[in-house]
Amino acid sequence: MNAPLRIGVLKLADSAPVIMAQQKRIFARHGLETEIVVSPSWANIADGLAWNRLDAAVIFAPLAMMTALGHRGHGAELRPLARISRGGNTIMLRGINPASGVWQAGSRGRNAFDIWRNAIGRKPRIAIVHMYSTHLLILRRFLKMIDVDMENEVTLSVMPPADMIHALAENAIDGGCVGPPWGTEAEQLGLAFQVGGSATVLPGHLEKVLVASGKLLACEQKVSRMSLAVQEALSFCQKPTHREEITQALAAPVADGGLLLPPASTRTILPGGEARECVTFSDGNLLPSDLDWIISDMTALGWIGEVEQQMLKRWSGPIPAASSPV
Repeated sequence: MNAPLRIGVLKLADSAPVIMAQQKRIFARHGLETEIVVSPSWANIADGLAWNRLDAAVIFAPLAMMTALGHRGHGAELRPLARISRGGNTIMLRGINPASGVWQAGSRGRNAFDIWRNAIGRKPRIAIVHMYSTHLLILRRFLKMIDVDMENEVTLSVMPPADMIHALAENAIDGGCVGPPWGTEAEQLGLAFQVGGSATVLPGHLEKVLVASGKLLACEQKVSRMSLAVQEALSFCQKPTHREEITQALAAPVADGGLLLPPASTRTILPGGEARECVTFSDGNLLPSDLDWIISDMTALGWIGEVEQQMLKRWSGPIPAASSPV
C-alpha cells in the first residue's frame, strides 16, 4: 500500500485551502491519499522538502526558491504547483502608536518611528518568521518608505509566527512582521498596534505557494490531481459565504484536523473580513510576473546572482494537463 502524500503547513490562515481540501475530502475525490503535517517553523518546512520528508508544502516563494537553489545546504528539486495566497502580512509594534493608524511614507513615518524608538530607549528588536521570507522583503520595503535603515537601525530576530504573541507579551521583541491571523491577534489582545503591511507596501503581492517535491514530483498524474484539488479548495476558501466554516475548521485542535488558530482574529482576516490586512486566496498557475518583485528584492539583498536570477525566472509555468479524478 502506498504511503499518503505528506503536505506541510504552519499555523497560519494561508493554510486554509489545504486544511479544507483535507476536511472536505477534496483530495480524496481527486484520487489522492494525503496527510497534513503541521510543522513548528518554516525551517522545518524547508528541511522537510529538501530531505523528502514532505511531498508538498504551503510556503512563501523566497524560501522555496532559495531551497531549490541549494542555499540551505542541500539542493532540492522543487516545483510550484499553484499560487495559494496574496497579501495578509502585518507589521506590528508594541507600545503606543505616536501616529494615527498606519505610518505614512517619508518624514511623517520617520518622525513616528523616532518617537516610538525613543520611548523604547534602545534599538528596536523586530521579529520576522524567516530570513528568506516575504515578510523580510515587506518589512525592508516599509522601513525604506519611512527612511529607516533596516541593516543599522533595527535588530532582526527569527521566530515562528505563533511565538510572536508570547514574545510581545514578555517584551522579548518590540514588534514583528507576521502573517495572518497573528498580527491581528496581537492587536486584538492589546499587545501591539499595526503600522503597515502588505496593503501598505505592495498591495496584492504573491504570498504563499504550494510546491511539490519527492515522490509527488515523480508522478505527473498525482501532480495534476493535486493541482486540480487545490484549485477547487482555493475557490471554496475565497468565497466570503464560507468564512465561518473555514474559521471553525482552522480553530479546531490539530488532533482534529485544525490548526488551533484564534477564531476571532481568524474570522476578521479571511475573505469578507474587516481587518486592515486580509488574506486573499489566489488560484491559477504561478506566473513570472508574480515573482518579478521577489527576484528583484532577493538580488538587491545579495541572496542571488545573475545566473540564479535566470534560473528562477524559469521556475514558474503551466501545470501539465490534468487527468480526470478517480
